[in-house]
Amino acid sequence: MMKQSASSAFDVRLRSVTRHQILVLLLILSTWSPTSGAKEDFAEYYSQVYQIRVISPQAGSKSSIGSGFQVSRDGLIITNFHVIAAYVHAPERHKIEYQSHTGQKGSLTLLDFDVVNDLALLRHSNPSEKTLRMSDVALLKGQTVYALGNPRDYGTSLVQGPNNGLVEHSYDAQILFSASLNPGMSGGPALNSDGEVVGVNVATAGSQLSFLVPVAKAKALVAADREVLQQDYQAEIARQIKVWQRVRVQALIDSPWPTEEFAGKPLFGEIRKDFQCWGYTNDDEEARKVADASKSCRASNTLYLNHDLNAGELYFSFAHSRSLTLSPTQFASTIRPWMSANNDSNFTHSTNYQCHVDFLRGSASENMFQRATVCVRTYKKMAGLYDSLLLLEQVENEQKWVAHLSVSAVEKDQIQQINHKFLEHVQ
Repeated sequence: MMKQSASSAFDVRLRSVTRHQILVLLLILSTWSPTSGAKEDFAEYYSQVYQIRVISPQAGSKSSIGSGFQVSRDGLIITNFHVIAAYVHAPERHKIEYQSHTGQKGSLTLLDFDVVNDLALLRHSNPSEKTLRMSDVALLKGQTVYALGNPRDYGTSLVQGPNNGLVEHSYDAQILFSASLNPGMSGGPALNSDGEVVGVNVATAGSQLSFLVPVAKAKALVAADREVLQQDYQAEIARQIKVWQRVRVQALIDSPWPTEEFAGKPLFGEIRKDFQCWGYTNDDEEARKVADASKSCRASNTLYLNHDLNAGELYFSFAHSRSLTLSPTQFASTIRPWMSANNDSNFTHSTNYQCHVDFLRGSASENMFQRATVCVRTYKKMAGLYDSLLLLEQVENEQKWVAHLSVSAVEKDQIQQINHKFLEHVQ
């Protein structure tokens, strides 16, 4: 009998192990697919999405629609606040109903809401035994999300796309979702591959970009376990905004604003991660008589309270004009003061602005003057909240500087503080 050398025996063993590994690998591949461990059929969840309707009995029809989903056997339903906002602001003129996938209709009771995170908690009058489970597992960036809702009253639809993580320029947590959440899908569930709720559909930015409220916010609303009385709706909205704004605005007041040059002047720009700035100049106009430059900066988070009422706006802008060919008189004629609120509201919700003007001449030289205008209005139903406009105009040697600050739904002491800090940084 011939004996194998040590090296040839090793080669045999290596070939044997390799063949075994290949067989195991082929067996695994024969049973594996890209969706292993994930649901391939979401049809069972279509029946668990309700259309949420705000009904105007006087008009005899629905005035707004959205979606919602049941999360408990006793009939708790999650939706967006903006879906039922019309009812909150005029409960005497509206009611809330659901429509199931079978066309069955019934009444819903509003229990609680979260205006900051755009959520509402309703109770079903005839609850289903089927509920959706809210996930306890964090959603990983890149994971596929499946969103269900009733777009434009066409029937329940499903869209899917990747979770892109939290929105970068946002004060509050929002999930960036690459899929189209069309009108009517607001308030519907966003599911992971196991069919668990990981977010609530809330809005679309267009171009296949949408947002989701993280499910943790919905779980907190359910866990609060309370019912807001109808007569307390406006007071509760005001309370929630004050809590939110107290921290959000105070952080701006207390933190340093990094210097950023604008038209040769040391000012500031994106003072916090939730602010975004945009600029403009007319440098490309060959026949210009005045050189113009402007920059506007806005915080990304505002609160939708009703179709004609937003709150929480934080906005500032700078503008600089310099005469190129105009005489002092001609340049002066181009100067037109302007100031505007950057949040939607009207006399139904707010009083008229009350303004105070300080006009200062010779602040730095005989050829310069400054004018500061402050305007404040109060909310009629949300006691203790105010909107403020601040405008500073400075003209010197055929140049004009304008600085504008607009804040919405803030308490009076914080308006004074942030206006003071703004003036310190722009003068």
